[in-house]
Amino acid sequence: MLKRYRTPGLTLGLPVTEDRQTESTPISLPPQLQSLHTAWFGRTGSGKSTALITAMLDNHDATAGADILVDPKGDGMAEEYLRAHYARYGDLENVYYFDCSETLPALSFFDIREQLADGIDRTTAVEDTVDHYIEILIGIMGRDRFERAVRSPDIIRYVLKSLFDPVHGMDSFSHRQFQSAVAHLHETRDPPPVVDEDLQAMLGGVAANSKRSFDELMQGVANRIEKIPVDARLAQLFNHVHSDGDARFDLRDVIDEDAVVLIDTGGLRPESRRVVTLVVLSSLWTALRRRAQQDDAGTQRLVNLYLEEAAQLADSDLLANLLSQARSFDLSMTLAMQFPAQLQQANPRAYAELLNNVSTVVTGNVAVDSDLGRRLATDDMPPAAVQNRLRALRRGEWLVSLPAAFGETEPRPFLVESAPLPAGDPNGPEPLSAARETALQGHIDLLGDWTQQQHGLDVRVAGGRQVQRRQPSSASGETDGESARNQDADRVSKSEPESDTAPTAETDVRIDSALPFSTRFPTMVKYSPELHALVCRDCQTRYDPTSDGMKNAISCCHHIDDVDRDDVPICDLPLNLSRNERLRSPYTNAQLQFLQAVYTAHQRRFDPDLEYDLLSDSMIRLQEYTGITHEEVQELVDAEALSVDCKYPHKLYTVTAKGRNAIAVQHREGIAHGHLQGDLSESSYHVAMVEVGRRYIEQAFVEDDSSAAVEAVSYYEVGEGRLDAVGLDTNGDIVVALEAERSNHDTRRAVPEDFDKMAEHRPEASIWIVENRDGAHRVLSSLNEPSDGEPRVEKTYSPNSPPSSFNIDVPGFSEIYTFRNLRAQLDD
Repeated sequence: MLKRYRTPGLTLGLPVTEDRQTESTPISLPPQLQSLHTAWFGRTGSGKSTALITAMLDNHDATAGADILVDPKGDGMAEEYLRAHYARYGDLENVYYFDCSETLPALSFFDIREQLADGIDRTTAVEDTVDHYIEILIGIMGRDRFERAVRSPDIIRYVLKSLFDPVHGMDSFSHRQFQSAVAHLHETRDPPPVVDEDLQAMLGGVAANSKRSFDELMQGVANRIEKIPVDARLAQLFNHVHSDGDARFDLRDVIDEDAVVLIDTGGLRPESRRVVTLVVLSSLWTALRRRAQQDDAGTQRLVNLYLEEAAQLADSDLLANLLSQARSFDLSMTLAMQFPAQLQQANPRAYAELLNNVSTVVTGNVAVDSDLGRRLATDDMPPAAVQNRLRALRRGEWLVSLPAAFGETEPRPFLVESAPLPAGDPNGPEPLSAARETALQGHIDLLGDWTQQQHGLDVRVAGGRQVQRRQPSSASGETDGESARNQDADRVSKSEPESDTAPTAETDVRIDSALPFSTRFPTMVKYSPELHALVCRDCQTRYDPTSDGMKNAISCCHHIDDVDRDDVPICDLPLNLSRNERLRSPYTNAQLQFLQAVYTAHQRRFDPDLEYDLLSDSMIRLQEYTGITHEEVQELVDAEALSVDCKYPHKLYTVTAKGRNAIAVQHREGIAHGHLQGDLSESSYHVAMVEVGRRYIEQAFVEDDSSAAVEAVSYYEVGEGRLDAVGLDTNGDIVVALEAERSNHDTRRAVPEDFDKMAEHRPEASIWIVENRDGAHRVLSSLNEPSDGEPRVEKTYSPNSPPSSFNIDVPGFSEIYTFRNLRAQLDD
């Protein structure tokens, strides 16, 4: 009866006869029965891993699709497979090897582009991605903790779906963008725009809660999604969105290859292991669905998935879904664990799927499980007898229950011994020679490098890039921001006498450039402190330490588009303080340089295309470019030398009058503020709002032939006041007026005054820019009920109405936008 299984396939072992004789021909599960799935149970030390290596190796010969192993144990199983593979084939071609402590698969998680291209409808693609993300969060927190805040999972779903909106959203985005969207909703209570009316109503319902309830709900969301970036490696995985030229691991390309994929998660923390495994399963599910959508002829190859320690996914519905539906996708699953009851308490559904939808069971001497006993029982071997037999099994012995072909009777469970150790195993009959062992290690190193370069994310470095931290006085002539400052001399005692001859590491470093201190740098350029110059790494050509010099250094042997713009630091830093002035200062060099950098950014004097753009770049970049610590920044805020403008849409600071005094900046009228320059105490956020408004006037009116506007300018004086931005005609008359309004304690007086300034010129458009939806309603409320005079606007709107729904057209109010939405229009 067993002879029909003596064909190439998944090797299970050597059959043992009733008189305890071991046959020499192994029993294998043929490919046509493998999509019915296999469960392999065995205690630690039972030989399960070695048996699986043999099974995989033989099955790789028997099947044409990919063999994928996910191994979380960290006991060297992946390398043992590589040794056996090399011993059999003489090379490691068609193998992908991810040691996840160093290289994660370059999977693009929040990405439905390929699914849409392959004909999967958008709703299905989005629902799968959102469901899988929820599963991953459950895998980190546990189902009970995750679902304790009942509404938080719903809000996570709503915001994710809004980011995939077909009109206002994207087809791909990073986890960082998702967190930003959640934070924006929390801070502004302004739901993102979506075309789905039901989703819009649900998002509006969330925002309509009382402030206390809303804050609690959003904090619950933050507490859950922040579990991802807590682990820098997971943050890197979920923030990866592939583009042309990037490393990429698309399982759709792999599953029809005659390839082996080894994913070793043993070097990660337990929570991270589960997450990486679930991400791989999610990507595999998507790849199989894409293949099924394309393959109408049913010629797809069998894919084999081997999950070691599968019980780690006990509370995952994704595992249960794969078990129940994988057969229709030609996916064979082999689940290895110590005993099936590991699943029972955490996920009864998965436990039921394991016992009912897995047709091949291979089990050693495992803990007594009455359901497993019933699963293996036959007419002549009741459950109690099965359990007795399991208890009597020795190490390396397995009780096997096999399926039968359609219409045939299943064979009764029988005993097998583990197959002989594979060639290459150091303890087997055919170990590798010393020369071949050395060659194998070279092949493994090359394989790891190739996998990382072509298909992986290098998680040994920050943010997935080799962040260059330069060492002082090194042979390469590079410096490090922390070292250059000499943090041991971080502060100079004010009791020290002024002296022109007593240099210190803190006071004698260069302060007119950020280059010696930046913790971010393009990979193709280095900075030489001896020359105070930029140097092309490829040809050693030197360039000026300026923005133009940086552009030329990058373009010397590369293309400017090859650089992540965030990696290009600011260059010139016009901090003009003597050494004695810095000695007297209560602030460190790092703090003084950061104040100068923020002030220069506020004045918009950095190259916005290369160095820093106030409209889109967080000032966290300036912290990285000047090498200042978060603690030092907080000291400046606490000392009121620096104020925090906003955290969203990106973090901005403003240097206060006290801070300007510390860096000896003359904030002069006509240069730093005044007509066409700016306002006296203007915040960085307001500067950004005004510039967005000016660009909008230029785009929507100056470039529109139907408008009389021919020029857009900022900070235009009118009478005794000033308009934030205007569009002028050929006669210099105002035809478009704009005010950027940041709420303050005097809104009911200031807003009507700004309204009157615009209305006086009877422009063709009177435009308001506000921070968020609440800001828009404060403007409208101030115009409905001003502190002085008659109402300027009669129309009112519900507090839940988005600014885009306002329909007002009077001389001082015809359009209103949030900063974020107007900036997005300019981007479009």
